[in-house]
Amino acid sequence: MGDTLISSAARKAALRRQLRQARAAIPQAQRITAARRATRLLLRSLPPRCRIAIYLSVRSELSTTPVRAALARAGHQVFVPLTMRDWRLRFVPLDRNTVLRRRGPLQLPEPVSRRHLKTARAFDVILVPLLGFDADGGRLGNGGGYYDRALAGSRIGCKPQRIGYAYALQEVGKLPIEAFDVRLDAVVTEKGLRRFPQRQTD
Repeated sequence: MGDTLISSAARKAALRRQLRQARAAIPQAQRITAARRATRLLLRSLPPRCRIAIYLSVRSELSTTPVRAALARAGHQVFVPLTMRDWRLRFVPLDRNTVLRRRGPLQLPEPVSRRHLKTARAFDVILVPLLGFDADGGRLGNGGGYYDRALAGSRIGCKPQRIGYAYALQEVGKLPIEAFDVRLDAVVTEKGLRRFPQRQTD
């Protein structure tokens, strides 16, 4: 068991390095086009006026900036993550008056306000950041475990939908998945939306 865990961790670390390099090499013009296409595809998949949590993209991630504006125009309730002292995520409303600062353990842009905190179960959809995904809905995150902890446990029906958001080149053949790794319900890339079959353990 110990050797298996070490092997899985090593494989994940190697994949993270490879995928970060591949993502960073995408030309700027291609990034802009991909973000616009992915935004259109995401909006088509959402129920009307849903409550959705999105992440604020950084560095080479597929940009969620176009998503923020499009969701607001469509009348959806938009929330963004806040990292708490217990290394868990909560989500707070995002609107035109929200003040953002780099803060928390990862120094990511986060809202200054801590009012109206919500857990993941409060949402219809959660847009999930990732470094890699596979054809079974497996997800490789950045290694902090924030979203795995936030999305762990039973769900009411199919809510929240867990939708990955990434470039198409972030798909890999087969990810090393462990018991605590939360699977995706769907993924949106600039090339389309793909839904994954639900599993009994979800």
